[in-house]
Amino acid sequence: MNKSEFLLYIEENFNITGESYRLISNILDFVSNNATNENEQYNMLYNLLDGTIGLSDMELRKVYL
Repeated sequence: MNKSEFLLYIEENFNITGESYRLISNILDFVSNNATNENEQYNMLYNLLDGTIGLSDMELRKVYL
């Protein structure tokens, strides 16, 4: 999933506040600007989002920005 697909997925499947949505969006921007390959992006997303809103490892592995 790219950024917009992932944000839509989160919006449809999780009950989060507007502030949380914006923070996740900023995290996705940070990861896409600082990690160049899929494995690096996964590791950064895992470290930054694991345990936050209930995303599973499999869900995070589907994201490639």
